[in-house]
Amino acid sequence: MLESPFSPRGSLRGVRNAPYDPPVYINEDRLQKLSRAIVKAIVAQGNVKPKVPESQLVDRLTRIFVENMFEEQKIEEEAERMLDRLGRQAQGMDQRKILNGLKERIAKEKGFSL
Repeated sequence: MLESPFSPRGSLRGVRNAPYDPPVYINEDRLQKLSRAIVKAIVAQGNVKPKVPESQLVDRLTRIFVENMFEEQKIEEEAERMLDRLGRQAQGMDQRKILNGLKERIAKEKGFSL
């Protein structure tokens, strides 16, 4: 079972861009604020009339962001495992390029956009 995408301090565990890069943490409150700003902007344009309260839309959009980042984290971990299995075949090569290529391939196979 995968661990929660949120750190103990309430920040969303981010995805590393390459091996040895520290993960980026996104605070859950910031995701909520981003979601709220997006929903308000769309509704303010007048092209969309929500059938549910805006708070429900904000919650759903935040959940989509979390699910997306969680899926990206799983792809990152899978790419790192594949890179580890390559072992000596990948020595002397740019590990970042190999990892990014593996991530892109896995994401494409899963129909996921990075």
